[in-house]
Amino acid sequence: MDRKYLVKQYNTYSVVVEVPKPLQAKAGRKRFKKSLGTDSLAEANKRKHFYVADFHRRIAELAKGASDEDAKLSRLAAEFRQALESSKNVWHEDEEDHEWNEYEEELDRLKAKAREILDKDGSEAAARFYNAATGQATLLKDQYPLWLAEVQHAGQTKAQHESTIKRFMGWASDSVSIEEVTRKKAGEYVTDLMNTSGFARATARRHVSSLSSLWRWLKGRGVAGDNPWLGQQLGKKQEPDRKRLSEDALLKLLKGRYSTPKFAQVLSDLLRLALLHGARLEELCALKRSDVHKREDGYWLVITSGKTRAAKREIPVHPLAVGIIERRQKDKDENLFAGLEPGGPDDKRSWYISKAYGRFRDQAGVTGDKQDFHALRHTFITRMEGLEVPESTVKLLVGHSRKGSMTYGHYSKGDLVNLRKAIEKVDYGTEVMKAMASATVPDAD
Repeated sequence: MDRKYLVKQYNTYSVVVEVPKPLQAKAGRKRFKKSLGTDSLAEANKRKHFYVADFHRRIAELAKGASDEDAKLSRLAAEFRQALESSKNVWHEDEEDHEWNEYEEELDRLKAKAREILDKDGSEAAARFYNAATGQATLLKDQYPLWLAEVQHAGQTKAQHESTIKRFMGWASDSVSIEEVTRKKAGEYVTDLMNTSGFARATARRHVSSLSSLWRWLKGRGVAGDNPWLGQQLGKKQEPDRKRLSEDALLKLLKGRYSTPKFAQVLSDLLRLALLHGARLEELCALKRSDVHKREDGYWLVITSGKTRAAKREIPVHPLAVGIIERRQKDKDENLFAGLEPGGPDDKRSWYISKAYGRFRDQAGVTGDKQDFHALRHTFITRMEGLEVPESTVKLLVGHSRKGSMTYGHYSKGDLVNLRKAIEKVDYGTEVMKAMASATVPDAD
């Protein structure tokens, strides 16, 4: 059972959301906390969502206010910097023939402003502003676009790099300087990624990798010193020991009806496609109508969203899924699953539907551990094993690499394997297959 955002004290669950360190002073607390008034973990999971959403909304408002102020100070520092640079060689004479330099006058104005910031926001903010204005600090926001433009990236990777850097700047401040990012500060950010953001370990690791790549470039250009991101340990995540879903669990899911109409039909369709084909959630959500090909032997799906060569594949559509495919092909949207808004750190179309599936499982009474959407894929693989479908064939269907076998991995691309014959073997038993074929959402979106 999910325990995220939950703590139990005195036999009562509370929902807790940590406030990012830079916002704690504005929030007046280190965390938002609310008692849920129950000792039941299942009930606490049902009640927590409202408060989690509300706390994150309040944090976002704090962050927006902070970022707006940071942006204002950053612009002001840039103006001072320009004024100081342009006034260095500008001299004047007063009526008594005394010479004076505009630079000293601008510097006095800057010091006065820094004192105002010191009184209002503290020494750290004042030092950051003064150093940026005098050129003693190199702003990260001035350097990272140069790296993005100069270094070769794949389109998606470049966008991910930029998103990662902007997230770090949102945490540290829009005007954070490269000199400020010490090993200690980098460590604090890594802790935030792991304990506050809710990111998966792999996602957090990717964020640190992007920042480390940027700092290697900065060091090579003489802009930065030692890389503070090297050696920041995130540890290895123990993979969940997923078990195949029982017949009872499958029947509950297949006969269930999600309470929110927006996702009811799409969840019903995705559930069936996953159980019949073993595809990943994002692979299904990313499908376009143009990825559906009709051939002499029936429909095929062309999956192109995978990050590995093995994940990019063509698989035959199971007969029980033909109705789903044909119905969704009638939609004018280019996506097979229309209306799925991208979300999360990687802007995946599966982000929100994944959250909805978790709530749907609770509603359906499938509340065991390690029974997320990926468990459907595991159930498919396990079932195909029980039906004595060759492992190499199953790997072709689900997009697993066939390395490790001289026969199957190196010399065969699966061209001679009858994938349709294999997919038509899928069988979860009479009751489950009957439920698979039934329509569950009469008033779908």
